[in-house]
Amino acid sequence: MTFPTTSRYYGLSVVTDEHGSHVVQRPIPPLQAPAGSVVHTLIVGENLEQLARRYYGQEDLWWRIADANPARHPGDWKVGDQVIVPPPSAFPARRK
Repeated sequence: MTFPTTSRYYGLSVVTDEHGSHVVQRPIPPLQAPAGSVVHTLIVGENLEQLARRYYGQEDLWWRIADANPARHPGDWKVGDQVIVPPPSAFPARRK
């Protein structure tokens, strides 16, 4: 089992037992916003995928924004809400 470099599971160990293959638990994200984070106020039509495309250049990195805002479900955001967007430097470098 392998995951793309943009996956939240990339680089985690996989264990196999009689029930199949499983990813080990990933670390819990920090509770404080990383230095350099942006506080973005949502406007009409925006969602986490669009913010990921704007700030990271890839919409499949939306989960990084979701992890930085653990008190909210990714689908529960509405116009006027403030979303913490961590800087790309807040994440470990991906192995190639």
